[in-house]
Amino acid sequence: MASALARKTRTLRLLALTLLGVVAVCTDGRSDERVTRTSRPVRLLRQWEESVKSGGREHARRVVILFDYARGVAIQESRNLKGTLISSRKITESMPAPSPEEIAEAFAIARSSPGLSSLFGRFAIVTEGGFLLQESVGMPCGPGSRCLHVFLLSADRSGLIRRVVVDLTNRSIPYSVYTPPFVTHGR
Repeated sequence: MASALARKTRTLRLLALTLLGVVAVCTDGRSDERVTRTSRPVRLLRQWEESVKSGGREHARRVVILFDYARGVAIQESRNLKGTLISSRKITESMPAPSPEEIAEAFAIARSSPGLSSLFGRFAIVTEGGFLLQESVGMPCGPGSRCLHVFLLSADRSGLIRRVVVDLTNRSIPYSVYTPPFVTHGR
C-alpha cells in the first residue's frame, strides 16, 4: 500500500512539472535555472519519465532533451524524481527534432524580418516547415547552429513562394532564399 502511494505521489509530482513545462536544470556547473519550452539561452525541447532497473530494483527517472543556444549544443539529461542529476551527455549525432515552440519561433522570425516584409505585405502567406538543416563546418548552418526550413506558401497552400532558413541560435535568417543542393545518386 505504501509503495503504491509513493508511486502515485511521484507520478503526480512529475505530472505537475510536465504540465508547467518547467524543469530545474544545472548546466556547466552553474546554479539551477528554470528551463521551459520557451526559455533562453537553454530551452526544454521535450521530456518524459521512464523506469530503469538497477540493483534488482526499478527506479523512475525523468529524461529531458535541451538545446543550449549560447553554446549551440543539444543535451540529454537524466534526473531522479527529486531532480538530482544522474547523467548528462552532449548529443552530437541525430540532433533532436525541433519542438513546436521552436518551429513557432522560426515562423515568427521570418514574419518579422525586414527583408521579407514586402513578400508578407504582397501575399497572404502561410508558413510551413520547421525541418532541421544541418550543414558542414564553415557553412551558415554548420555545427553550433539550430537552423530550420521555413516554407512561405500561398494562402491556399498550392504554391511555394519562397523557402527560407532561420537560425534560432542568433535569431537570424542565413538564407533568405534557399535552394537545396542538387544531389545525384549513383552517377
